[in-house]
Amino acid sequence: MDFYTIFKLLHVLTALAWVGGGMTLLAASLMASRASDTAGLFAGLDIMNLLGKTWFIPTSFLTVIFGAMTATFGGLWGEPWVMIGLLGFVSTFLTGLLLLEPTGRKIGAMIGAGRTEEAVATGRRLLTIGKFDYTVMVVVIIDMVLKPGLADVAILAVMAALVVCGAALFLGPLFGRSPAAPASA
Repeated sequence: MDFYTIFKLLHVLTALAWVGGGMTLLAASLMASRASDTAGLFAGLDIMNLLGKTWFIPTSFLTVIFGAMTATFGGLWGEPWVMIGLLGFVSTFLTGLLLLEPTGRKIGAMIGAGRTEEAVATGRRLLTIGKFDYTVMVVVIIDMVLKPGLADVAILAVMAALVVCGAALFLGPLFGRSPAAPASA
């Protein structure tokens, strides 16, 4: 067994932990929010906030490190699908760092201040942002499996369309809303 195969295995395992854990958490939070269970929604958001630093950041970084090692040992740095995968990682990392984590802290402060309705609305918006984040993750998975080159216009177009549609569907309704306005699940 060579280093390329070892790092590819580690890359896939950590990606599974990162993406699979996040999708499970997102699904659980969505189920709680659809059931109009405020306590369940807050419990899901609390777990999401806790796991952000202890699970998702480490597994996402390990995924990128092992992916970079795989690309290095495999001579893959010139491949378009590798660059698309890195762009997807940057997108989801920045979404987590700049939107999900600070919003989670704000929700905690709102709950602490007794502003429950505002916290529920903000929590639902947070889940909507999470839906877009996982749209990008699905596109990265498609990219990693199909490994499109520049000549694979149809695959690249479908991937781009998924990101645009996800942004329109999940992020579009968020623009122009006041912080206390409820978001649709």
